[in-house]
This record gives sequence, structure tokens and C-alpha cells, in this order.
Amino acid sequence: MNARDCLLTRRSVRKYKPESLSDELLMEILEPALAAPSAINLQHWHFVVVRSPEAMADLKAIMREVVEAFSPVLKERFAKHPETVAQTQNFMLSLGGAPACVLAFCLKDDFPDRDGALQSVSAAVENLLLSAWDKGVGSCWMSAPQRMGFGPKLRDRFAPGKGEFVAAVTLGWPDQEPKMPPRRDGRWTFA
Repeated sequence: MNARDCLLTRRSVRKYKPESLSDELLMEILEPALAAPSAINLQHWHFVVVRSPEAMADLKAIMREVVEAFSPVLKERFAKHPETVAQTQNFMLSLGGAPACVLAFCLKDDFPDRDGALQSVSAAVENLLLSAWDKGVGSCWMSAPQRMGFGPKLRDRFAPGKGEFVAAVTLGWPDQEPKMPPRRDGRWTFA
């Protein structure tokens, strides 16, 4: 797949087939994430690939708490679409059946340029999403655990000493073909 097609066809997948992802494939997906640009080349990221049954059970237990905290936000945002609220809650509780979930951390809490460090981790996460899609693997970037304050709990369970939690990304073979949501007007200008 060429880069443009990859960029334009990648979608957030929220339902996965039960087949696992091999170590080799996961490393092929992670490699471009680790090659992302970073502020003054500090490579601020640390990734944890969650996939053992025990680790996935622990992650889902934390996600149950996230769903409880996040549900009022969903209900406000999608007040006219209760089916979207239910679908999102179900996805977050089950992780869509994904066989793997990558947790992204910003290695240190005390970088003098926190914004640059978080942008660097975000660039690596985007590379992860695109790298997965290039291999036919679906993904979904989740920010609710961080937004609702569960970063420390995820860090303590999965990456003690590895910095601030930034995002979670489910990975798996897609069991759906999501359509691109409508694009909003007025999101760019020439100067």
C-alpha cells in the first residue's frame, strides 16, 4: 500500500477477529513507531504491548472504571445518538475483542519541554496506527483513560518508572469496515 492510500483509508476499528498477532508482526508494526520524529531526538516514548490473558484481564478491569467515569462525557457529546454511547461503552469494556493493546507512555515526567515530548509520543502513536494498517491490522487510538485520570493506575500496573501514560491503541484483524466520518469544513487555510 502506498503512503497516501494508507493515510486516507485507515479507520478506527472497534471490532476484531479472534485471531492473534504474532511477535514478528507486532515488531514489524512497532518498528516504524520507534522511528517517529521526536523533539531534539529524545525519543520520549515507551510502549507496552498488552496481550497475555492475565494482562488483558487487568487492562479490561481498569477500562471498566474508565467507562464509569467517561459515560457522562459520552452521554453529553452524543445526546442525540444513544446508540453511539452504547457502542462506545461496549467497545471500551471489551476492547472490541482485540488480541493486543499497546499502551504508550512519555518516558519522564520532568522533561523541560513537556509539550514537545507529548507531541513526540503522539507522532510515534500515529506511526503505529499507520504501520498496523499497512499490514492490514486494524487499530483504535483511545484517549479516555488519560482524560479521565487513569494514567497513573495504568502506569503503576503496566509500566512502573516509565513515565506518564499518553494513550492506548487496540490492535487486531478487523472484523468490520468502518466508513470515514464526514470531514468538517474550514479546517485549513493558506497564508
